[in-house]
Amino acid sequence: MTALYIIIGVAVGAVLLYLLMDRKMDALRIEGGKKDIELSMKGEQLQEATSRLHHLEAENKDLHARAEAQGRELQLVRQQIEAERGERKEESEKRDAQFMNMAQQVLERSASKLKESNTETMTGITQPLKDAIANMQKAIDENSKGTVAQAASFREQIRLMMEQTQQLGERAESLTNVLRRDNKVSGNMGEIILGDLLSSQGLTEGIHYEVQTRLRDEMGRPLKHDETGKEMQPDVILHYPQGQDAIVDSKVSLVAYEKYVNAETPEEKERYLQDHIKSVRSHVNELARKDYSKYIKNGRDAVDFVIMFVPFESSLQLALANDPTLWREAFEKKVFVTGEQNLLGILHMIHIAWVQNQQAENQQKVFGLAEQLLDRLGDFVHRYNELGEKIHKVQEAYDSANNKLITGRQSVAQKGRELVDLGAKENANRKIPMPEIGLE
Repeated sequence: MTALYIIIGVAVGAVLLYLLMDRKMDALRIEGGKKDIELSMKGEQLQEATSRLHHLEAENKDLHARAEAQGRELQLVRQQIEAERGERKEESEKRDAQFMNMAQQVLERSASKLKESNTETMTGITQPLKDAIANMQKAIDENSKGTVAQAASFREQIRLMMEQTQQLGERAESLTNVLRRDNKVSGNMGEIILGDLLSSQGLTEGIHYEVQTRLRDEMGRPLKHDETGKEMQPDVILHYPQGQDAIVDSKVSLVAYEKYVNAETPEEKERYLQDHIKSVRSHVNELARKDYSKYIKNGRDAVDFVIMFVPFESSLQLALANDPTLWREAFEKKVFVTGEQNLLGILHMIHIAWVQNQQAENQQKVFGLAEQLLDRLGDFVHRYNELGEKIHKVQEAYDSANNKLITGRQSVAQKGRELVDLGAKENANRKIPMPEIGLE
């Protein structure tokens, strides 16, 4: 009878124990369900943070390196945890492997695109800067070369100018006998000598001067002299770099000069000398009447005198020496009478003016390029700062997501471990990583 009571008592105790255990298991299942819901919400938060992280990764070329550095730091922390919790070594290693595998997959998918995008972005920023520096250096080099070359060749230019003057004089004198017989030929020869003088000083036709160019109005129509009705066509129009023009006309007086040279009596010499002076003066008056400067158009300014070039120096000097008032009278009529030597000096000064003008333009280009360089440098610094801010935001987003996932005291991993501690079962192949000590 006693044995029966014992059996009944054991059975009742077993039933009560079963009921108690079943109630506790129900409570655990309810708590586990709540944790599952919370885990799902945390998972959604994690997915949102991860999506944002992926979007920002496309703009950060250094993210790969930072992620690897973060992984190495994480590895060190994990090793410390493993040392402190030896009994969980295998579990921690699996967690690390799973986490690194997931991070590696994410980074591998975006690394190639990230590299290409950032390379294009940096190229777009730095290439204009490189181009501006290269153009600036080129302009500086050209300006320096021009200055050095001009200084180094100054004496050589003077020597060449003297030699050319002598050669032109000798050639002119050797042709005198031919030219004395034909005024047309002598006129053409004067124009040829004038052209040689222009080219000898480094002046370029079409840029620094024009030859036998008809003066035209704003509509492109040839201009005619108000009195004679003839078209205005000077031998040469010299261009100054400041937008001014000077007219050069070649005038040859050799008929009376040749008779003067060959005259045998003083009376003949005096008569032919006066004829020669009269011929030179007539050329002066002819140019004064044409008044070329009045007809210079097309946005150019004309100097208020015309240069009368007498190619044969000896004939000019004979007239000027025997009539001291001739040159002054011509100048008062805005006609500048000159021979080869003085004209060479004028042309050389014009050439120097063009060189200096080119140097000034190069300096302006240098200043312009310097301004572009500074502007693009400022733009580069601005974009570089923006990139730094984006990197900082990416790091903050990553730290926040990692804290919510693993390192925080209220992280998803922490809640998962609590569920495991309460008896929830976890997949042996997908164990929840050990939570780490964080800020939350």
